[in-house]
Amino acid sequence: MRKLLLLTLFTLALALLPVMALRGDLWLSSDFVHQEVAFILETKRMLSTGAPWWSWNTYLGADFIGSYAFYTLTSPFVWINCLLSESLLEVGVAITFVLKFLCMAILAWIYLHKMGVSKANSAFGSYLFTFSSFSIASLYYYHFYEPIIVFLLLLIAVERLLRRERWGMTCVALASFAVVFVNFYFAIGTLIFTLIYVFFRASSNEIDFSVKIAVKGFVAVAVGIVMCSFLLLPVLNQMLVTTRADAQSAFDTTAMLNLLERLRTLFMPKVVEGATVFVPDGSASLSNEACIAVFGLSLALVYAWHHRDWLAALLVTLLVLYLTPLNGIFTLYTNPLYTRWAFALTLIIVLCTVRVLDEFRNVKRGVISYSILSSVVVLAFVAKVVIGNGLHFPGPRFIALIALFFAGIVALVMWARGKMRQRWLKVAVVACVVVQMWLFLINLGTDSKWYNSLKNNVERGTDVVTSRSDFRNGDSFLAYNAGLLRNRASVQGYHSVIYKDVDALMKTAMHDFWAKNKLRANVHQDELEALLSVKDIYEFDSVVNLTRRDNKYYIPMGFAYDSYITRSKFDELINDTTINLPLLMLNSMVVEDRNIQELGLTHEFELGDTLLDLDSVVDERKRVVASEFAGDSRGYKAKVDVPKETVMFFSVPIAYGFKATIDGKPATIFKANLCMQAMNIPKGKHTIVASYFPSGLKIGAWISSIGVLLFLLIWFFDRKALKRR
Repeated sequence: MRKLLLLTLFTLALALLPVMALRGDLWLSSDFVHQEVAFILETKRMLSTGAPWWSWNTYLGADFIGSYAFYTLTSPFVWINCLLSESLLEVGVAITFVLKFLCMAILAWIYLHKMGVSKANSAFGSYLFTFSSFSIASLYYYHFYEPIIVFLLLLIAVERLLRRERWGMTCVALASFAVVFVNFYFAIGTLIFTLIYVFFRASSNEIDFSVKIAVKGFVAVAVGIVMCSFLLLPVLNQMLVTTRADAQSAFDTTAMLNLLERLRTLFMPKVVEGATVFVPDGSASLSNEACIAVFGLSLALVYAWHHRDWLAALLVTLLVLYLTPLNGIFTLYTNPLYTRWAFALTLIIVLCTVRVLDEFRNVKRGVISYSILSSVVVLAFVAKVVIGNGLHFPGPRFIALIALFFAGIVALVMWARGKMRQRWLKVAVVACVVVQMWLFLINLGTDSKWYNSLKNNVERGTDVVTSRSDFRNGDSFLAYNAGLLRNRASVQGYHSVIYKDVDALMKTAMHDFWAKNKLRANVHQDELEALLSVKDIYEFDSVVNLTRRDNKYYIPMGFAYDSYITRSKFDELINDTTINLPLLMLNSMVVEDRNIQELGLTHEFELGDTLLDLDSVVDERKRVVASEFAGDSRGYKAKVDVPKETVMFFSVPIAYGFKATIDGKPATIFKANLCMQAMNIPKGKHTIVASYFPSGLKIGAWISSIGVLLFLLIWFFDRKALKRR
């Protein structure tokens, strides 16, 4: 164990320090800065409020728990970073990176040794798993390691239960809770894999499986999930109204990677970001990786050839699932391109590999056969790439990728033929891992200049959460989460979970809308920013030169309308690119058909009416506005003085958890302008308070309490069984 941990630290130092010295930092490009770093900062701010319900910095405002449970909210490693000051964020992220790799190494060693592998080869197998292509590619996604860690915990707990060891049922319940709590999305694939794993383990002679054990396992997993209801119910309520819920079918074969690309991820290391898969017209995700350094599938296939046991059958089954549209079973209608259960396949490949190493079997024929097979696949891959690029090699990255593969094949064949001692083969594995990490990190590039420019040159919000009457900022540059990074509410966002209705609103401003998890208007910007009460506009003319200007079309948050257009009539115009839809929404509020009688608007805009110009419409909307508006993590508060009964619009996304009062009396919130809020306001001066509390959190907490009581019963029976034993 000590040698394993030292080698893990040594590998990370060799891989990361040269890159840091070359680039001056460890920040990666795109998602890492735009999402991971930004989300950690927002999580720190929100948790410090003591009531982390509504995040104004996320999109146009969003439920915090539902938006961040997938990324940061439930990660103990993020909690560590939240304890540090923002100036130490880079140090904290680097430290927790190392901690994550150490946790993976320790738990993989425990699992492999529990499966009967020798201590030395358990350590080597743990190293192969910890630095597999999946783990290296996940450097791009800071939040991918927690699911791997709890996955290992669950398998160790399941083995304890199957072997009738002490506290087996208690361990399974706790591990199941951890799997669901840490990342609900990864939990789907993990639990499905665990079910398949137990099915094959039950067929082996290594354990005495029974119906009683199966019932205990199901009960323990169910209790673990029930204990997590306080998180799952708010997340479920969020997911049902987001774009993730209407993704492609899990068995959509047209969205699958081609077989050649799938095979490549088993034979070769992945060194570049998902968009550059070298397959013309292909598409991939960094999570499509199951290769272990140097060995690849070689010894795993040798094991499957020479054994007819549960492990060989499980390996073959997983390979079939991985290489076919059946992969979609693990994604459950989210995105069939993702293979975010690949770390489970990797662990089984590693287990087969180290069992062969323990057997001291002559693997010469098997390794040579594998080398020929994998080389043919890779050469076919190279030919396809070269032909697709007009008989030209794509560049040094491609050559390095191919060279790394063939160097590993040479080392493997030399070892199998007795020309290289196993110790030197392990050295070759370490070298391959380090080079692969170098290539991956260097090829990604860095957005540090952009990030540092935001830190140093842009005014930052000083409050814990944004609370200003000027409210939102606009960005003319493509910086998706710049608002999150500088603690400013912004009209730009980049997130995996976005409200369907907000998605619909943004489409009215950009008929060439191109990504569901990014918000950025590229046409009708002025009209949309006026509708969303944007006060300031930030513009980059280069990476470091930034200017700030006032939005001349700014309308304070909370303004009145005197006419409306029905949602059904508006929907008829959505595909008409000749109509300025954001200007139409500024002129007349879009009202849901079912609410026409309840809202106090009498004049209906007819499709034949002439629209005013933007200046005139903005002036009209500025006539009656809220005198004060402030938002915090619990909702918002506004003060108004209206000359007559009117309908006031707030560009705050409507969500189930919002409840409003006017002067302390309950008020109804109506949906307006596709996704925002509107209220009937009586004549005179009034104080409006809209409070937000995540829908499902209270009932989820009660259900979790029941789960805790059930867990205590499990613990009691395990303790009683321990005394009998």
